[in-house]
Amino acid sequence: MNALMKTFIKKVANACAIICLIFCITTTKTFGQTTANVNQFAIAHNPPDAFNFMGNTVSHYGLGWYNESSSTPPMAYFSGYNGIRFFTQGQPRMFMDVGGNLGLGTSNPLSRLHLAGGDERIMIGDYNNSNDTKGIYFPGFRDIMPSYFGASIESTPEWVCCGGFPAATGYPGIRNMGLNFNVHGNVDIADSKVTAMAINSNGNVGIGTLTPRERLSVNGNIRAKEIKVEATNWPDYVFEEGYKVGTLKELESYIKTNKHLPEIPSAKEIERNGVELGEMNKVLLKKIEELTLYLIDREKDLEVQKNKVKALEDSFKEIKTLMELKKTEK
Repeated sequence: MNALMKTFIKKVANACAIICLIFCITTTKTFGQTTANVNQFAIAHNPPDAFNFMGNTVSHYGLGWYNESSSTPPMAYFSGYNGIRFFTQGQPRMFMDVGGNLGLGTSNPLSRLHLAGGDERIMIGDYNNSNDTKGIYFPGFRDIMPSYFGASIESTPEWVCCGGFPAATGYPGIRNMGLNFNVHGNVDIADSKVTAMAINSNGNVGIGTLTPRERLSVNGNIRAKEIKVEATNWPDYVFEEGYKVGTLKELESYIKTNKHLPEIPSAKEIERNGVELGEMNKVLLKKIEELTLYLIDREKDLEVQKNKVKALEDSFKEIKTLMELKKTEK
C-alpha cells in the first residue's frame, strides 16, 4: 500500500512539474520578465518594442522599476503606447490618451484633466479642523527668480464660533470657508502675493479689502457706463395735496443749528458710514421737489406783488390825470 502511494505521489509530482514548465514557457513568450529586477522589464508585452528614457530601455507596453539617479530609490514606470485605461469592477473609470490628457468618466479627454459623467466635482481637502490653505495655483515666470508666483485661488478658513479649534470654551469650533483670489504684487519679490478679491463665508465680496461689510465692498475707484440702483418710496408724495413743506424761516433756523439740510447726513456721518446712493438720491430729489414748491410759492407771491404794484401804478396814473385836468380848468 505504501509503495502504491509513493508511486501515485511521484506521478502527480511529475505531472505538476510538466504543467509548471508549460506555464513558464508560455509566460516567457508573453512576458519578457516575471521578476521585478531594477532597470529591466518587470511585466512587459513584446519587450523588444521599447524606447529609451534617461538611459533606460523601457517597454512601450509594460511595468518596471528604474533608477533615474544613483542616489534615489528606483521609480515605477507604467506605459501604454496607445493610451492607458483603468478599470474597477469591470468598468472603465479612468483613461489617459496618447497626448497625456486624463479623463475621469470619459474616453475622450479634451484637456489635461476632463471630468464627465456621474459626480463631476473636484474636492480639495477633507472634513476636518485644519487651518491649512488649500487652492489652485498658477505659476508665473521671471528668468532671474525661480518659483515666481503668478496667481491663485485659495480657501480661507473662518472660525465663526467658539474661538477656533480646539476652543477655550470647551465647545467645538465651527469652520466656514471663504475664497481669496490672488495675483502677483511686487515684481521684485518672487512670492509676492496680493489678494485682489475676497469672498467671505457669509457671501460678502471685497475688492481691495479682506473684510467686506456689504455684499460688495470696493476699496478703490469704480468706473462704469451705467449703474442702476433699485429704490422704493420715491418722493413723488411731495407733490400730493396736503404735503407740508415748512417755512423758509424754519429751514434757516435748522441750517444755522445743524450746518446741513434736514434728512441729509452730516460730514462726520458720511466719513464714518459712507453714502448710500439709493437713499441719498431719494433724499436729494425730495429736497429738489421741496425747493420747487418753494419756488412755485415765491412765484405766486411775486405775481400778487406785481398785481398790487400794477394797481398802484394805475391809481397813480389816474390821480395824475385828474390833477392835470384841474390845472387846465384853472
